Amino acid sequence: MNKKFVSLLLTVMMLIISTSKYSFANDTGKVIFISMNRMNFDEFYQIESIKNELDKRGYTALMNIRGDRGTDDKRSLATMGAGRRANVSSQENIDFKESNEEEKKIYKSITNQNPRKINNNDINLSIKKNEDDGEYGATLGSLGQTLYENNKKVAVIGNSDKIIDNEVFPVRDIGLLAMDNFGRIEDGNIDNINLNDYSMPYGIRTDYEKLINETKKYYNEKDVLFIDLGDTYRLDEYKSYLNDTSYNTMKKNIYSNINSYISEVLSILNKNDVLYIVSPFPSNDDYKNRKRISPVIKFDGEGKGLLSSSTTRREGIVANLDIGVDILTEFGLTNENMVGRNFDYIEKEDNVGYLNYELEKMATISLNRATLVNTFVSIVSISSVLGALLVLFRKKIPNKTKISIVLKEFIKLGLIMPLALLVAPLFNFNTAGAISLAIIGVTIFFYLLSRFLFKDNDISQMGFLATLMILTIVIDSIFGTYLMQNNIMSYDAIIGARYYGIGNEYEGVTIGSAIFSMSVLLTYKKIPKFLSIILSLIILITSAFPSMGANVGGAISESIAYIIFILLLFDIKLDFKKLILVGLSAVFVVALFAFLDIKFGAKSHLSVFVNQIINEGPSAVIQTFTRKIQMNIKLAQTSVWVNILLVGIFVIALFIFKPSGQFKVILEKYPIVFKGFIASMIGCIVTLLVNDSGIVAASTASIYILIPLIIISMNIVCEKEV
Repeated sequence: MNKKFVSLLLTVMMLIISTSKYSFANDTGKVIFISMNRMNFDEFYQIESIKNELDKRGYTALMNIRGDRGTDDKRSLATMGAGRRANVSSQENIDFKESNEEEKKIYKSITNQNPRKINNNDINLSIKKNEDDGEYGATLGSLGQTLYENNKKVAVIGNSDKIIDNEVFPVRDIGLLAMDNFGRIEDGNIDNINLNDYSMPYGIRTDYEKLINETKKYYNEKDVLFIDLGDTYRLDEYKSYLNDTSYNTMKKNIYSNINSYISEVLSILNKNDVLYIVSPFPSNDDYKNRKRISPVIKFDGEGKGLLSSSTTRREGIVANLDIGVDILTEFGLTNENMVGRNFDYIEKEDNVGYLNYELEKMATISLNRATLVNTFVSIVSISSVLGALLVLFRKKIPNKTKISIVLKEFIKLGLIMPLALLVAPLFNFNTAGAISLAIIGVTIFFYLLSRFLFKDNDISQMGFLATLMILTIVIDSIFGTYLMQNNIMSYDAIIGARYYGIGNEYEGVTIGSAIFSMSVLLTYKKIPKFLSIILSLIILITSAFPSMGANVGGAISESIAYIIFILLLFDIKLDFKKLILVGLSAVFVVALFAFLDIKFGAKSHLSVFVNQIINEGPSAVIQTFTRKIQMNIKLAQTSVWVNILLVGIFVIALFIFKPSGQFKVILEKYPIVFKGFIASMIGCIVTLLVNDSGIVAASTASIYILIPLIIISMNIVCEKEV
């Protein structure tokens, strides 16, 4: 009886396990990745089968294409496969082919690895290039390696080969996405998939009949298919050789072939399968027009909307390093070396229309960013130098009082413009003209408001503008940094240096405006001293908390600057021991926010950095700070922001000597404001050291030292303010 019962129990358990096993396999389905390179959403929508499917279902996004030490097709694909920004060798050294017996022997001799059907015999060059010149610690082929180690079968079909001077020029960058760590791909067809066709770019096209047959064959045999349609890449590369008529004819024929192929693919999909349609890189025209971001479509179930990820935390924006991670997630797999994040789904009916509008806005911002930043820096630099010269040569300048009154209003633009630029995105304009009008209108509004409220009291006006500035930053941080993500002086998704939180430009503003605002409020006794401690904590939390401002460098520099300000405010003498404690407090702050980040799963830059240290050890710290130093050296040589720092150093050095005793007069007249200047200067120095764009942050922080210092000096020596 007992034996029968045990046997029955074991049988039931085996059935449950078997059922679970097959149900799980069925739930995961298969993954098909189709590369339609050098296209945008408008062009995707011209393919009827894609349009019809998107009208019913599908999740879409714009994908950042940034690689390591450069941006191109191969780096973007290599980054997808590595899950980190990756660097690879030049195109001629990416040599994926279906190896014959001799080539397999060569491959084994140079890699000491057993070859597979498709191999890159020059893989060592790409690996060495990535290891020697890479900044982000990427491991090429992490996606393919993880799939292989977990018994997931992979195949690659198609290529983007060109024929130049009757010789085939292989373009098999799709292999960088599918390969393992040693440049190997299990199966597929990348050699015998094209036809000679002189009516097509380079006299070659994809054989779609064969491609359909190969797709069906490998769909039945494999778990993951990576497919390169090739013709869209060739069309874009060949466009400069064509007139409009021949280009449009080729485009029409290519799109017709793709339409038929996509229809076939959609017809073979099961309900649990996932289909990605991706352009790894934008067209040459889009790239020139700053639309340096590519479309991604993911068909998964019946839902419709936008893709997002913890990498970007932005609706409809993802990064290329998320692609491989998301593919692994479909199989319940992970790779600790891949720092990308899987996709989140956001339901939205007009997903494509929304993304096209956002793309226009981002492209407009990217196109006009340099002009506006240069204008802003020029206004601050020129007006500050003129103000300093007026103070220096006041005795030789007639009507200096009238000149001073006019010049001060010009100088105040340096405090108004960062605020106007941050608020302007509320209008959500996406054209250059509309954005410019919004900025000008908001600038005039804040100028008139400050004049109306405080008339001729320059200190109160500047304090009011600084208070509005820091209040806007805090509120924006609490509600998801929408303004920070969409204003023309901050970061943007096309550049991809940052996607969310407080950017480096406004990190400096956060330090300078907060301290100057509290200084003025305390000077006029609008708040008690103890409230400055509470306000500093609130600002620090919203700036550094992973789900809000998420700025690690800011957490360090802000905490030090605010603590120094509070110590000076309460007349606590700064000795060596206290400075050590200040430094340790900054370390504690960063450690606390790192703990909260990991605890609550916010997955910000800080948690990624901490996980890198855990996985890679001290080398991750060295790698990160080396990158920060290199970036600051580069910015010091090329960035226009450095001009504000240089002007600030010039003005401070000038006022040390002339007018005689100027700093002493300011200290006596505005002691709390002067203490704020000292704390902000220390904050500038710290942010210069710990931030990867410290030059930028230090420059914007120094504005709240430089402009008040000059205006106070002009009032004292030119208008005889007593």
